[in-house]
Amino acid sequence: MDIFNPIASSSSGNAYIYFDEILLDIGVPFSKIKSYIQKIKYILLTHQHSDHLNIGTLKKTIYENPKIRICCGWFLVEELLKNQIPSKNIFILQVDKSYQIGDYVITPCMAVHDVPNFGYKLRYDKIGYKVFHISDTSEINHIEAKEYNLYCIEANYGTDEELLEKIKQDEENGVYSHYKRVLKTHLSQLDAINWLNKNNTNGGEYYFIHQHIEKERNEK
Repeated sequence: MDIFNPIASSSSGNAYIYFDEILLDIGVPFSKIKSYIQKIKYILLTHQHSDHLNIGTLKKTIYENPKIRICCGWFLVEELLKNQIPSKNIFILQVDKSYQIGDYVITPCMAVHDVPNFGYKLRYDKIGYKVFHISDTSEINHIEAKEYNLYCIEANYGTDEELLEKIKQDEENGVYSHYKRVLKTHLSQLDAINWLNKNNTNGGEYYFIHQHIEKERNEK
Protein backbone atom coordinates (compact mmCIF):
# COMPACT_ATOMS: atom_id res chain seq x y z
CA MET A 1 0.00 0.00 0.00
CA ASP A 2 1.23 3.47 -0.89
CA ILE A 3 0.34 5.88 1.88
CA PHE A 4 0.91 8.91 -0.33
CA ASN A 5 1.09 9.17 -4.10
CA PRO A 6 1.20 12.76 -5.45
CA ILE A 7 -0.06 12.49 -9.03
CA ALA A 8 0.16 16.24 -9.67
CA SER A 9 0.87 19.22 -7.43
CA SER A 10 0.90 22.66 -9.01
CA SER A 11 -1.40 25.32 -10.34
CA SER A 12 -1.66 23.41 -13.60
CA GLY A 13 -3.28 20.47 -11.81
CA ASN A 14 -3.67 18.78 -8.43
CA ALA A 15 -4.42 15.16 -7.56
CA TYR A 16 -3.15 13.08 -4.64
CA ILE A 17 -3.83 9.46 -3.72
CA TYR A 18 -3.79 8.35 -0.08
CA PHE A 19 -3.80 4.73 1.08
CA ASP A 20 -4.47 3.59 -2.53
CA GLU A 21 -8.20 4.29 -2.03
CA ILE A 22 -8.64 8.03 -1.49
CA LEU A 23 -8.20 10.49 -4.34
CA LEU A 24 -7.91 14.01 -2.99
CA ASP A 25 -8.74 16.50 -5.75
CA ILE A 26 -9.14 15.65 -9.40
CA GLY A 27 -7.72 18.60 -11.30
CA VAL A 28 -5.90 16.59 -13.96
CA PRO A 29 -6.66 14.91 -17.30
CA PHE A 30 -8.23 11.46 -17.01
CA SER A 31 -5.12 9.84 -18.47
CA LYS A 32 -3.13 10.76 -15.34
CA ILE A 33 -5.39 8.79 -13.00
CA LYS A 34 -6.80 6.12 -15.32
CA SER A 35 -4.56 3.34 -14.00
CA TYR A 36 -5.62 4.01 -10.39
CA ILE A 37 -9.38 4.46 -10.51
CA GLN A 38 -10.50 0.87 -10.05
CA LYS A 39 -8.88 0.94 -6.58
CA ILE A 40 -10.25 4.37 -5.68
CA LYS A 41 -13.25 4.28 -3.34
CA TYR A 42 -13.50 7.94 -2.34
CA ILE A 43 -12.81 11.28 -3.99
CA LEU A 44 -12.36 14.22 -1.62
CA LEU A 45 -12.87 17.59 -3.27
CA THR A 46 -11.48 20.85 -1.90
CA HIS A 47 -12.96 23.60 -4.10
CA GLN A 48 -14.24 24.53 -7.53
CA HIS A 49 -11.13 25.83 -9.29
CA SER A 50 -10.32 23.77 -12.36
CA ASP A 51 -6.80 22.87 -11.24
CA HIS A 52 -8.47 20.99 -8.37
CA LEU A 53 -11.73 19.94 -10.00
CA ASN A 54 -11.72 18.85 -13.63
CA ILE A 55 -15.38 18.10 -14.28
CA GLY A 56 -14.67 16.12 -17.44
CA THR A 57 -12.23 13.87 -15.60
CA LEU A 58 -14.66 13.43 -12.71
CA LYS A 59 -17.49 12.39 -15.04
CA LYS A 60 -15.26 9.92 -16.86
CA THR A 61 -14.03 8.51 -13.54
CA ILE A 62 -17.57 7.90 -12.29
CA TYR A 63 -18.50 6.30 -15.60
CA GLU A 64 -15.56 3.89 -15.26
CA ASN A 65 -16.13 3.27 -11.54
CA PRO A 66 -19.78 4.04 -10.65
CA LYS A 67 -19.37 3.06 -6.98
CA ILE A 68 -16.98 5.89 -6.14
CA ARG A 69 -18.24 8.20 -3.40
CA ILE A 70 -17.56 11.92 -3.84
CA CYS A 71 -17.06 13.74 -0.54
CA CYS A 72 -17.26 17.53 -0.58
CA GLY A 73 -18.57 20.65 1.09
CA TRP A 74 -22.09 21.91 0.57
CA PHE A 75 -20.65 24.70 -1.59
CA LEU A 76 -19.78 22.27 -4.40
CA VAL A 77 -23.06 20.39 -4.62
CA GLU A 78 -24.79 22.76 -7.06
CA GLU A 79 -21.77 22.73 -9.37
CA LEU A 80 -21.65 18.94 -9.37
CA LEU A 81 -25.36 18.48 -9.99
CA LYS A 82 -25.31 21.10 -12.76
CA ASN A 83 -22.71 19.00 -14.49
CA GLN A 84 -24.75 15.77 -14.24
CA ILE A 85 -22.76 14.21 -11.41
CA PRO A 86 -25.23 11.68 -9.90
CA SER A 87 -26.56 12.77 -6.50
CA LYS A 88 -26.26 9.18 -5.24
CA ASN A 89 -22.47 9.50 -5.52
CA ILE A 90 -22.28 12.75 -3.51
CA PHE A 91 -21.70 12.79 0.25
CA ILE A 92 -21.89 16.25 1.83
CA LEU A 93 -19.47 17.14 4.63
CA GLN A 94 -19.72 19.85 7.27
CA VAL A 95 -16.78 21.84 8.63
CA ASP A 96 -14.95 20.33 11.64
CA LYS A 97 -17.29 17.34 11.80
CA SER A 98 -15.68 13.88 11.73
CA TYR A 99 -17.12 11.16 9.51
CA GLN A 100 -16.44 7.44 9.53
CA ILE A 101 -16.30 6.68 5.83
CA GLY A 102 -15.29 3.09 5.19
CA ASP A 103 -12.04 2.44 7.01
CA TYR A 104 -11.26 6.13 7.39
CA VAL A 105 -12.19 9.02 9.64
CA ILE A 106 -12.41 12.19 7.56
CA THR A 107 -12.65 15.69 9.05
CA PRO A 108 -12.87 18.74 6.77
CA CYS A 109 -11.55 22.11 7.92
CA MET A 110 -12.07 25.50 6.32
CA ALA A 111 -9.28 27.02 4.26
CA VAL A 112 -9.11 30.75 3.48
CA HIS A 113 -9.27 31.29 -0.27
CA ASP A 114 -11.23 33.39 -2.77
CA VAL A 115 -13.88 30.66 -2.96
CA PRO A 116 -15.07 28.24 -0.23
CA ASN A 117 -12.39 25.60 0.21
CA PHE A 118 -11.70 22.59 2.43
CA GLY A 119 -8.55 21.17 3.92
CA TYR A 120 -8.77 17.61 5.26
CA LYS A 121 -7.69 15.59 8.26
CA LEU A 122 -7.54 11.88 7.42
CA ARG A 123 -7.22 9.08 9.97
CA TYR A 124 -6.65 5.44 9.12
CA ASP A 125 -6.92 3.58 12.43
CA LYS A 126 -6.03 0.17 10.99
CA ILE A 127 -2.44 1.27 10.67
CA GLY A 128 -2.52 4.10 13.22
CA TYR A 129 -1.77 6.80 10.65
CA LYS A 130 -2.94 10.42 10.39
CA VAL A 131 -2.65 12.85 7.47
CA PHE A 132 -3.30 16.58 7.30
CA HIS A 133 -3.75 18.07 3.82
CA ILE A 134 -4.37 21.69 2.88
CA SER A 135 -3.68 23.92 -0.12
CA ASP A 136 -5.00 27.15 -1.64
CA THR A 137 -5.24 28.96 1.67
CA SER A 138 -3.82 32.30 2.77
CA GLU A 139 -4.19 31.48 6.47
CA ILE A 140 -3.67 28.36 8.55
CA ASN A 141 -3.28 29.48 12.16
CA HIS A 142 -6.98 28.88 12.86
CA ILE A 143 -6.37 25.13 12.38
CA GLU A 144 -4.73 22.77 14.85
CA ALA A 145 -3.40 19.39 13.74
CA LYS A 146 -1.02 18.13 16.39
CA GLU A 147 1.31 15.17 15.93
CA TYR A 148 0.19 13.87 12.55
CA ASN A 149 2.27 11.32 10.67
CA LEU A 150 2.18 13.25 7.41
CA TYR A 151 1.53 16.90 6.60
CA CYS A 152 0.84 17.92 3.01
CA ILE A 153 0.73 21.66 3.20
CA GLU A 154 0.85 24.49 0.72
CA ALA A 155 4.08 26.47 0.41
CA ASN A 156 3.23 28.56 -2.63
CA TYR A 157 6.01 31.15 -2.33
CA GLY A 158 8.87 32.07 0.01
CA THR A 159 7.81 34.99 2.20
CA ASP A 160 5.31 37.85 2.08
CA GLU A 161 8.24 40.27 1.81
CA GLU A 162 9.50 38.55 -1.35
CA LEU A 163 6.06 38.74 -2.91
CA LEU A 164 5.59 42.40 -1.96
CA GLU A 165 8.90 43.21 -3.65
CA LYS A 166 7.72 41.48 -6.84
CA ILE A 167 4.44 43.44 -6.69
CA LYS A 168 6.44 46.66 -6.33
CA GLN A 169 8.61 45.78 -9.32
CA ASP A 170 5.56 45.01 -11.47
CA GLU A 171 3.93 48.31 -10.52
CA GLU A 172 7.12 50.21 -11.30
CA ASN A 173 7.12 48.54 -14.72
CA GLY A 174 3.51 49.57 -15.26
CA VAL A 175 2.12 46.03 -15.50
CA TYR A 176 -0.59 44.26 -13.56
CA SER A 177 0.88 42.08 -10.82
CA HIS A 178 -0.79 38.67 -10.46
CA TYR A 179 1.18 38.36 -7.23
CA LYS A 180 -1.48 40.51 -5.53
CA ARG A 181 -3.92 37.64 -5.86
CA VAL A 182 -1.32 35.12 -4.73
CA LEU A 183 -0.67 37.14 -1.57
CA LYS A 184 -4.38 37.09 -0.68
CA THR A 185 -5.14 33.47 -1.58
CA HIS A 186 -2.06 31.31 -0.99
CA LEU A 187 0.27 30.35 1.85
CA SER A 188 3.95 31.24 2.05
CA GLN A 189 6.63 28.71 2.85
CA LEU A 190 7.58 30.74 5.91
CA ASP A 191 4.03 30.61 7.28
CA ALA A 192 3.84 26.89 6.51
CA ILE A 193 7.08 26.25 8.40
CA ASN A 194 5.99 28.35 11.39
CA TRP A 195 2.72 26.43 11.58
CA LEU A 196 4.52 23.10 11.28
CA ASN A 197 6.85 24.05 14.13
CA LYS A 198 3.80 24.46 16.39
CA ASN A 199 1.93 21.34 15.26
CA ASN A 200 4.48 18.79 14.06
CA THR A 201 5.94 18.17 17.49
CA ASN A 202 6.32 14.42 16.96
CA GLY A 203 8.63 14.65 13.97
CA GLY A 204 6.11 13.63 11.32
CA GLU A 205 6.93 13.82 7.62
CA TYR A 206 5.88 16.85 5.62
CA TYR A 207 5.49 17.54 1.92
CA PHE A 208 5.13 21.02 0.47
CA ILE A 209 2.42 21.12 -2.20
CA HIS A 210 1.07 23.60 -4.75
CA GLN A 211 4.32 25.50 -5.05
CA HIS A 212 4.45 28.56 -7.25
CA ILE A 213 5.00 28.44 -11.02
CA GLU A 214 5.79 31.67 -12.87
CA LYS A 215 2.99 33.58 -14.53
CA GLU A 216 3.99 32.76 -18.08
CA ARG A 217 3.51 29.08 -17.26
CA ASN A 218 0.59 29.38 -14.90
CA GLU A 219 -1.98 31.95 -13.83
CA LYS A 220 -3.69 30.19 -10.92
